[in-house]
Amino acid sequence: MNMKQKKKVIFLLVALISASMVRETEADAEYCPPKALDNEDGCYDALRIATGGDIRWLSKECCTAVRTLPDGCYLLAFPGKAYPIDFFTTICDNKFPIEK
Repeated sequence: MNMKQKKKVIFLLVALISASMVRETEADAEYCPPKALDNEDGCYDALRIATGGDIRWLSKECCTAVRTLPDGCYLLAFPGKAYPIDFFTTICDNKFPIEK
């Protein structure tokens, strides 16, 4: 390998390392504490199914539990696939409007 090729390889390695350091990781996401959902039978599974558009399994009790979760957290529905809790709160608000 001549000097010009070595410089290109080094430049590409530095660029690759720099890009990987800047990339946001999943570790930065704040996941929702699952304790509230664990208290309602089938709630977590119903929420996973709801990500596909089927909301018939969501119960009023499950939606009450969803509303107790902190704003801005993410629910890990599937490995590598997290949804903002606002997604589920909106579904629950449409299915079970809050009575005033």
